[in-house]
Amino acid sequence: MKLYRMELYKLCHRKMVIVGEFFILTVLCLFCVMKVSEERSYVDGVLYEGYEAVQKNRQITEEYKGVLTDEKVEKIIERYGFPHEVVRNCGGFRDSNYLNAFVTDFLADGFMRGWNEGEYQISTRTYPIEETELGAAGELTGKEIVFAYTNGWAVFKDILNGGMMLSAILVLFIISVLFVGEKQAKMVPLLFTTKEGRRKDIVIKILAAFTVTACIWLAVVALDLALCAYIYGLDGLDSLVGVTKMTGYMMARDWSVTIWTVRKFLTVVVFRSFVGIMMLCAATVYISAGCRASFHAVSLAGIAWGLPVLLWFLVPNSGFRLIKILIYASPLYHMMCDSIFDVGTFWQMLAWTAVILSVICVCRGCLKYGRQQDL
Repeated sequence: MKLYRMELYKLCHRKMVIVGEFFILTVLCLFCVMKVSEERSYVDGVLYEGYEAVQKNRQITEEYKGVLTDEKVEKIIERYGFPHEVVRNCGGFRDSNYLNAFVTDFLADGFMRGWNEGEYQISTRTYPIEETELGAAGELTGKEIVFAYTNGWAVFKDILNGGMMLSAILVLFIISVLFVGEKQAKMVPLLFTTKEGRRKDIVIKILAAFTVTACIWLAVVALDLALCAYIYGLDGLDSLVGVTKMTGYMMARDWSVTIWTVRKFLTVVVFRSFVGIMMLCAATVYISAGCRASFHAVSLAGIAWGLPVLLWFLVPNSGFRLIKILIYASPLYHMMCDSIFDVGTFWQMLAWTAVILSVICVCRGCLKYGRQQDL
């Protein structure tokens, strides 16, 4: 335990680690403030913006929360009407709120794709639920369509996505010097003669690396969830992904992520982010074990992390299926929340691929570092 604490201290005592984590959490808070500032709600002739808009939308949604029915849709339009005021750069009908915007997007003949003539259409009627993609999704899943306020989960996904990208950079800088430090100080032969032994020293180092990485991931997820729960609430976990701002469209197909519940979607996305950042740690451990200078270790780890993006553009869409699988199984694509819409139901296979590759990296790193006692 003493050796474990010492390894944790060696990884975390640098100012860069503390400043980096503080910077990440601060950026995520500011990003959340920006997302909240974009919220709007038009109710009874009053335009609410920012935090007030969120609370007003939550308030008016309470009355209609639950199983969505045609009667509820008619009551929403009877109470709030169809939005119709078009203002350039508004991002939607200016006089909309969460309720009538939902009806317009999924259950009416109106749309908003731009501000010029022909790019938008003011709704004039609603469609029965069974005649829309929502009805098809309900029939496909065998479940009722649950209606609730879900804007917060789209913000959660965006914050998680940004937080994982920033966390990956911090992990690269922290873990890449895991083994390099002793090599630069010519301490490897001495460390391998201690009473704890060579094998225990290596295992403790790797355990400390994964502990630090897990703590960084947990801090980002916990802050993200706390912010969204406080501002937006936790409603809508049983709603379908396709009716949220995470997608903005519904595609009633067996393979489509849009027919998942928000609960399942968030569980998968958060789990994939954990797998991704742990795989990044494992890959960085392997790279650190083979480098003799911290600059080389950081550089190679950064290249390995970003390489899948380059390969994605270089590899043709047809053929090369194994390379495509490895790209989607990489740490970067696991941490990119929106990549789940590309992989869909194949996410489990990719997660197992990532776990296997991580184990290989750690084992290879242990062997490579253990052979360097004479350096």
